[in-house]
Amino acid sequence: MYRLAFPRFLILAGLLCLSEFLGAQSLNTYSPYSRYGIGVLSQPGFTQNRSMGGVSQPYRSETIINFNNPASYAQRDSMSFLFDFGLETNTSGFTGYDQYLNPQTSRNSAGGIHHIAISFPIAKRIGLAAGITPYSSVGYRLLRFETDPYILSTIGRVKYYHTGRGGINQAFVGMGVSPLKNLSVGFNMLYYFGSLDYNNDIEFPLNYNPYTNGYIRSSFQVSDINFNFGVQYTLVLDKENNTNITLGGTYQLGKNIDMTQKWFATLESNLLDTLYPHPDRKSNFELPWSVNAGLAFTYKDKITIMGEYFTQDWSKTTPFNVNTPMAKMESVRFGVEFTPNRMDLKSYFKKVNYRAGFFTNKSNLLVSGKQINDFGITFGAGLPLKGKTKVNLSFEIGKRGTDESYLIKETFKAFNFSFTFYDYPWFFKRKYN
Repeated sequence: MYRLAFPRFLILAGLLCLSEFLGAQSLNTYSPYSRYGIGVLSQPGFTQNRSMGGVSQPYRSETIINFNNPASYAQRDSMSFLFDFGLETNTSGFTGYDQYLNPQTSRNSAGGIHHIAISFPIAKRIGLAAGITPYSSVGYRLLRFETDPYILSTIGRVKYYHTGRGGINQAFVGMGVSPLKNLSVGFNMLYYFGSLDYNNDIEFPLNYNPYTNGYIRSSFQVSDINFNFGVQYTLVLDKENNTNITLGGTYQLGKNIDMTQKWFATLESNLLDTLYPHPDRKSNFELPWSVNAGLAFTYKDKITIMGEYFTQDWSKTTPFNVNTPMAKMESVRFGVEFTPNRMDLKSYFKKVNYRAGFFTNKSNLLVSGKQINDFGITFGAGLPLKGKTKVNLSFEIGKRGTDESYLIKETFKAFNFSFTFYDYPWFFKRKYN
């Protein structure tokens, strides 16, 4: 008689239900630069990638889910099951100037669920993966005062509030196949969804009655599908000592992403508040095609050195929230992973994956004619638990923008934690006489 291992079936069912529940959650952020475009784009990859500068294209392992290159899904152990759940918390400090050119500083913290994903083989040399992770995040609150002398003398100090929150998530379902030895290809179907919410308010002095306070609420609700395609090839230099070079790359299609704008205004008075709704309006924004390519060198299954280059030209994309042009995005990422001895039976620390890296980005944002760039260094570790199950940690320190030309310089710190559950065999049959 054959039967399914019931406890493990319950674990799988519970994780799938959890992923459905958590799918609606989004990662919180706070950055004045998230006011532009579709917000601040998330750093690529899960915790393992983030600890190595975000490198993903040549990275492949049977114990990770590398959704940035779907060709890596082919690297699944037969009858294995992977589940990855991650959290992020971040803190940012800001230096700049107010509208009167006085130096200002501030600090904010945010965080939330970063990702949830599963992966498993469906046949020999064919792997499947699915999950949810943030694509962009919006979070800011700005205040400015009226400076026109006539308005100040006749009405008083009028306040203007500008706030934003929300973001775009991406759900993915993908497959990787290894048609030839050392070669794998794959694809992801990406579903973008989420809401970008913006509030623009005007408040008049309390002692000035002729005018009423006004509040404008606008929401851009995103819902559309896109695809990316990946390839990885491993050149074996020393099979016995597991020394090799891996090349990897992905191409993502350009797409006009559909969205629906909801808009209404409220006028507030002492006697009656009036709501002015606006009909929903269908629109879209142009998501440019992108190319990402990288190389990794692994020496004796102990150290892997990786690097990659990413480009995506946003200069033809028309912003829908703030009338500011966008720019061509370019990123260079570098990372290293060192494991003293994966099979050591005496020393726990020799089995730990030690990781470090850095990244430098020319972002897609142009503010006051200056392209906003960011740079960061990263480090982290993969802490083995039972079998191939791991806890992964990543720390990130960096800066974004500049305080030159009266802009804002942002310094940020991010901590990522993920639990990678590895089960083998996750589906098996038992025989009883």
